Amino acid sequence: MREQDQDWAPSRVVGEIKIRGGNLRALSRSSGLQADTLRNALYRHCPKYERIISDYLQVPVEQIWPSRYQLKTKK
Repeated sequence: MREQDQDWAPSRVVGEIKIRGGNLRALSRSSGLQADTLRNALYRHCPKYERIISDYLQVPVEQIWPSRYQLKTKK
């Protein structure tokens, strides 16, 4: 399996946010959410929360969580 086919580890997501000078709790609060709400996106499919993280990182959600956004093949 290629690296780009694997979801980012939660620690990588948190680390990338920290590299950009933020933290998950502050990002949650600045988005009008409870402090730990965005943590849910690290472990389960939450499109709204994933998009907030993705927008902050300026990385497409499909790149961060490819398993959650695989293109469905038509039969």
